[in-house]
Amino acid sequence: MERMVAQAGLTLNAGQMADLVLAWRQMVGLLARIPRKRPLLDDQAYVFRVPPPVAPVAARNTAQTGARPATRSPAKSTRSAAPKGRPA
Repeated sequence: MERMVAQAGLTLNAGQMADLVLAWRQMVGLLARIPRKRPLLDDQAYVFRVPPPVAPVAARNTAQTGARPATRSPAKSTRSAAPKGRPA
């Protein structure tokens, strides 16, 4: 334990070292209690699958039919063109 503390660059007093040793022993005991006989596929991280993102409706329709998405044409003006010059 002293070697690991020295490699970490820590300077601990005797009380801190005793606390670290006690915590280390408790951690090793807890790790030993973890069951390891279950298959890996029982772990939820391997079972849960994130569904693929859903494309917007317009993109889905064009992807299925192969058609181009509809675009709006510019609105035509209902006003008549202004007369050129002054009226007589």
